[in-house]
Amino acid sequence: MNESESQRLYNIAKEKGFIDKKEYIKFKGTGKHTLKFIKDGQTDGTNYHTKKPEKKMRYTFEEDGTEKTYETAIYKKDDDGEETEYLASFIKQMNQFNYGDALVAEYTPIEGTFKGFIKVNPADSEEEEVPIIDENDSYSADM
Repeated sequence: MNESESQRLYNIAKEKGFIDKKEYIKFKGTGKHTLKFIKDGQTDGTNYHTKKPEKKMRYTFEEDGTEKTYETAIYKKDDDGEETEYLASFIKQMNQFNYGDALVAEYTPIEGTFKGFIKVNPADSEEEEVPIIDENDSYSADM
């Protein structure tokens, strides 16, 4: 099979270590993600819908031993798609975490709309509470 020119250039760059393949986190429709917060930093970006410049925050998390990136707008948008001075929900939620903290993030749809948001909680708050039963307590299997 003949290799295309794009494939040839890609393979050369890959062999030399010039291919920086980042893994991105996709939240919508993928369930809960247990993550370790590694780092964050502001960056300039472009709004996907309006194609206008916007301030973004780039997060690095670790999931299942792999570093992954998530990038989101820092500020909420008004009805015209312009940045406001109000922080976006994800940024406000991440305020409670320090580098190294474990968290659980999951896309949550907003009922009655096509929109949703990413709900973020400390990983330890997701654990199910197990009742402690004293051996002197009586119980019935019929309860």
